[in-house]
Amino acid sequence: MIEFLLNIRRKYQSKSRYNSFKDYIKIGSSHLLDAFRINLNNPLKEKIYLSVGNDTILNCQITFESEKGEVLIGNNTFIGGSNLICRNKITIEDNVFIAWGSYVYDHNSHSLDYKDRENDIIQQLSDYRLGQNFIANKNWDVVQSKPILIKANAWIGMNCIILKGVTIGEGAIVGAGSVVSKDVPDWTVVGGNPAKVIKILPESLRKK
Repeated sequence: MIEFLLNIRRKYQSKSRYNSFKDYIKIGSSHLLDAFRINLNNPLKEKIYLSVGNDTILNCQITFESEKGEVLIGNNTFIGGSNLICRNKITIEDNVFIAWGSYVYDHNSHSLDYKDRENDIIQQLSDYRLGQNFIANKNWDVVQSKPILIKANAWIGMNCIILKGVTIGEGAIVGAGSVVSKDVPDWTVVGGNPAKVIKILPESLRKK
């Protein structure tokens, strides 16, 4: 009886979370697990921020720090307890695995100019003291941002960081704990910080 009631509660909570952001996402016959979250800062009405295909499982957190950004996730993909932080565009194709503890981050968050970062802190304090989201009025014009593409059949291991402008090639594997700042070729294994090719997958392990 207790387990039955817990299952009802889980379904209700999941439905409630979905209803709170349903106007901003388009999802096929996929599944949002209990830990899934979407954070929207200053969302635009009638804008679709997240599009998900079929047979995908999401247990991640997706954050849009401004009114801009778009995340596209294909079919038959799994994203564990990781974070996608988007201002530009993040595309994740079909049959992709992303494990726990990873970050996919399509912008620099702050300017390279220390003066701009000083202004960021001043603005954050002002927004917070007014009871607003602490980045409600952040100046994004000085922040570099480039789209990220993770191609089909790729596998991202635990605790990886995928930085702006990167393309992860088809069938590529990113080893646990890697920091990816440059494109990863198709059907390779990369690892390290910065991530480098450590193995080329044989033809027998490639999709025909």
